[in-house]
Amino acid sequence: MKKILFVFCLLLFSALSTGCWNLKEPNQRAFIIGVGMDMAEDKELEISSEIAVPAGLGSSQVTGAGKKNTFTVVSAKGKDFMDAGQHIQTELSRSLFYAHRQTILIGQHMAEEGLGKYLDMVVRNPKSELRSVILVVKDGTAKEVIRADPTFDPFISTTLGSQQNALGMKPFYFRMLLCDAFSEGTQPIVPAITADPARGYVYAGSAILDKDHGLKLIGFLNPEESMYDNWIMGKQKDLTVTTSIGKGNETISLVVQSLKHRIQIKMVKHQPQIHISLHGVGSIVENNSSLDPSKDDDLKTIQRKQSQEVEEKVRNLVGKAQHQYKIDIFGIGERMHKQHPRIWKTLKPHWHESFPELPITVSVHLRYRDPGQTNSSL
Repeated sequence: MKKILFVFCLLLFSALSTGCWNLKEPNQRAFIIGVGMDMAEDKELEISSEIAVPAGLGSSQVTGAGKKNTFTVVSAKGKDFMDAGQHIQTELSRSLFYAHRQTILIGQHMAEEGLGKYLDMVVRNPKSELRSVILVVKDGTAKEVIRADPTFDPFISTTLGSQQNALGMKPFYFRMLLCDAFSEGTQPIVPAITADPARGYVYAGSAILDKDHGLKLIGFLNPEESMYDNWIMGKQKDLTVTTSIGKGNETISLVVQSLKHRIQIKMVKHQPQIHISLHGVGSIVENNSSLDPSKDDDLKTIQRKQSQEVEEKVRNLVGKAQHQYKIDIFGIGERMHKQHPRIWKTLKPHWHESFPELPITVSVHLRYRDPGQTNSSL
């Protein structure tokens, strides 16, 4: 009997000791939905956390004085991310919880200083969310954007992620930044926005980060350049191409949904020659020209003109990357590493010097499969 009682006590003790004794209920947590990171004038890191207010989520249809905020923003400075987070914690009665974070915003001044040494917490902390969408705030601070009231969603962080889908882009998560940063030859290109007092923010293209110098910001691509760079990198799902054609202000717009890309590397006398090939098939959604896509000659003219115009823009983008920024934003180095690993070993140490001198050619082929609900312009 004593043995049975002893075994029962051991089992009871083990059950109590291995249970969720440190479990915190939802009403004991402060759920962080988005984070803004800025470099203050005193060179300290300033963190702005967008925190969900559960009491306001059920009142989204209430207007006027009865409406409650769905979020609050708390900011604090610190030596690093967690130091600032601890200062934020002193202002809250609930424990900070990072696992539901949807967005990370980086102010331009901080991006210019370099992100590398400040992102360790995002990777190391097991409670952190690597699927957070990350963006750089051009000509502004993350703090002013994270405080904005969204139009459709309860949180600005949710809106920022949804907009990338609306623009035909694949959402750029923090884990994708890590993949680019640790790759052999790809430099990270992060979506960028600008703060807008009326609307909260406006999409501004992409920020170019130099991973070889602490992920420092070295420049921006405008929205159209970003679209073509995403196409080359396989990060664009669809896009709209509008081409001036014919006389006067005649234009044709094509929504391209079947996007294909290919980077070919040919070795000539141990030197790489690069060819970027882009293909797309789409539908004509507006025709303000005298051309009739149901006619073979007009159709060939439309496809040739649109392909040539996009091809010229992609060539200009390649020239900008090679001669202005002198940095590989197309992942050509990564392709070299995979296709020609032995040659890449010799090129890698001085890729910054080699990339601007690479012979890179471009070809674009656009086709249409649907003229819309009419042929010639109305």
